[in-house]
Amino acid sequence: MDNFISILRDSNSPEELEELKVQLFRENVRIKTDKADLEDLRDAVANEKKELEAFKEELDSIKEELDKKKIQFDKEVEEVNKGIESSRKKLENDLTFLNKKQTFLESGFKQLDSDRQRLNREKEDFKKYKDRSESIRKVPTLEYRQGIFFKGITTEKGLKKRYKDLIKVFHPDNITGDTYTLQNINREYEILLHDLQKKV
Repeated sequence: MDNFISILRDSNSPEELEELKVQLFRENVRIKTDKADLEDLRDAVANEKKELEAFKEELDSIKEELDKKKIQFDKEVEEVNKGIESSRKKLENDLTFLNKKQTFLESGFKQLDSDRQRLNREKEDFKKYKDRSESIRKVPTLEYRQGIFFKGITTEKGLKKRYKDLIKVFHPDNITGDTYTLQNINREYEILLHDLQKKV
């Protein structure tokens, strides 16, 4: 301001003063324009600030919603993992059970195979016995009593055990059953049981 006053004082002519007035007017217009631009800019900044605050609130709301969904998702994942673990343990138990069952079945099949072989041998022996049935009827009583079914039996308990085993094999209800053979077994059993009971 002091500089402006000194310029006015030092001016020599009215033309210089007029030129200074024009410059001052232009400067005043420029300042007002800049001030208006500055006000517009301030308003724009204020509007952007409001928009940013609204956007921030929206982001905070979205973040909060995402946090809730993440917590829910984590719970669901944990439940699924528990279910998977439970299913895995159940499968392991089932597998263990199946392995035991398979071992048991293999053992049973081996036993069946062994029994089948024994049965085949006994059938072959019986066929030989059956083929000689006519000659067996002529054999003396003592030799008949020691027939192939109870050969080597010397006690009543052993006789009964062998009888039960033979009934299981030759009973007509079984696949390998044979009525004729069962009649011979019963006849031989009754004779030997009578003999053993007489000894006592």
